[in-house]
Amino acid sequence: MTTVLADDGVTLSYRVQGDGPMTLLFMHGWAGSGVYFDEVIGDIDLNALQVITMDFRGHGDSEKAVGPYDLHRISDDVWAVADAARAAKPILVGFSMSGKFAQYVAVCQPDRVSGLVLVAGFPASPMSFPQEVVRDWVSRAGDRERMRELVAPFISEPVDVAVLDRFLDEAVKVPATVLESTLQTCISTSFAERVESLDMPTLIVGGRRDAFFNQEAVAQLARSLPCARGICLECNHEISMERPRELAHLIEAFVSGLGVGCRTLATQS
Repeated sequence: MTTVLADDGVTLSYRVQGDGPMTLLFMHGWAGSGVYFDEVIGDIDLNALQVITMDFRGHGDSEKAVGPYDLHRISDDVWAVADAARAAKPILVGFSMSGKFAQYVAVCQPDRVSGLVLVAGFPASPMSFPQEVVRDWVSRAGDRERMRELVAPFISEPVDVAVLDRFLDEAVKVPATVLESTLQTCISTSFAERVESLDMPTLIVGGRRDAFFNQEAVAQLARSLPCARGICLECNHEISMERPRELAHLIEAFVSGLGVGCRTLATQS
């Protein structure tokens, strides 16, 4: 793993693979890390694409001794990694809570984002999420079996035991304060009025059996973004674990079609 210092001195860990002309920057979900996407990346042609995975502060191999943080901090950290990896105009791939975070990163620097892939990703508006559920989720910090119990309802397709164990290995590393910061940031913040300006091509991928982000949620999010299209796979929320090959192929197809995105059409008209 490679590291970079954020502007406040916190060490962020990231990994670069492939040497293609276009760059995918993967942003993980709650309690995750960059390795969450390993199965997806394994089915991506790394001769045609460069892939960056990062660990948010407090996650994976990034520095753990961090206090609460917000959308601004997450965005600055993403750009710190992108700059260190010399990714001038990456395609942001955000999973779950990072579907929302990726939209915010794009809002902050739209001219630096070539496209968005939002995988089971939450919208820019707040969501209904009882605080007792927040407390329950955060209380599972460091407890492997309680984390396993939590993720089980979000998986409906067979997942290799080693893949799930790797996710749990990473999940138990995340401090409770960090779990709470990211969860509260996801559910309580809103910048819905700002995403209307995002004109980069956007792919939204959901799971038909996802209680959080079902087919209607995919369609609703697609309607909120000017240049988005949505698709649903036969799975639950953990798409990267349940349908890694299908997701990889969707991403590759999306990248191959970026030349006919909204900005190109606007220039030609």
